[in-house]
Amino acid sequence: MVKRAHELLPFSKATIVVDMGCGPGQITDTVLKDHLSALPPTATVVGADLSAQMLESYNKRKQEEVNSGNTYWSRAQTVQTDVTDCAAFSDGSVSHMLAGFLVFFVPAPEQALQAMKRTLTPGGVLSMSAWTSSHWVDLMYYPKKVRPDLVMPRLPNTWTSVDGVTAQLKKAGFQEIEVLETEGYWPFDDYDEACRFILTKLPLSSRVVGQMTEEEVLKTHELMVSDLKEWYPSVPAKMVGNATVAFARKI
Repeated sequence: MVKRAHELLPFSKATIVVDMGCGPGQITDTVLKDHLSALPPTATVVGADLSAQMLESYNKRKQEEVNSGNTYWSRAQTVQTDVTDCAAFSDGSVSHMLAGFLVFFVPAPEQALQAMKRTLTPGGVLSMSAWTSSHWVDLMYYPKKVRPDLVMPRLPNTWTSVDGVTAQLKKAGFQEIEVLETEGYWPFDDYDEACRFILTKLPLSSRVVGQMTEEEVLKTHELMVSDLKEWYPSVPAKMVGNATVAFARKI
């Protein structure tokens, strides 16, 4: 995502680079580690998320990175905002909008596309991705194994397939659209921790956890850990997934 975004619009021309739905800051790390020298002194790199917990995790990582000598992380800032309105960003202010595995999860993805487009500068680049299939997406639905009555919609093809994402970007008015399929990985070294994160932090599963009893949550977690160990008998390991990655420009 980051490399191609740089090819489409060099970070030397950056105004604001947004890691939207930043989580712990994987995209931020790639931007700063690989392209720090290209960023103008006036450019800002922002981790944006609606979740205060995610922003706390991001800022914790920032401090840990700086303390360990990766001082490039000192360029990172945070802001709390909803991708469906991007209210923290003014019209035409963002040069690079990088939304990793986010848009297809939100309740109003079309609204999110329009909001991100509003913030982009003329010629600004949107880079976004969506999982088509993965072990962690499979695990995200495990609450239904314990509580079949829970409402957990399946990810719509219109937001995960190449043709579907292309059509949505065209509908939103983006141009110079590129959508491709790729393989992705989720590295982990602790079964319990990985499953706990999926259960409590990924959007669909975290929304239903509050509807479950403590016993049901623990049972769900046990099932997740059991299957994850079966799929990956030793750690460290990498969960495997397939994704679509899209790039588009606001003209």
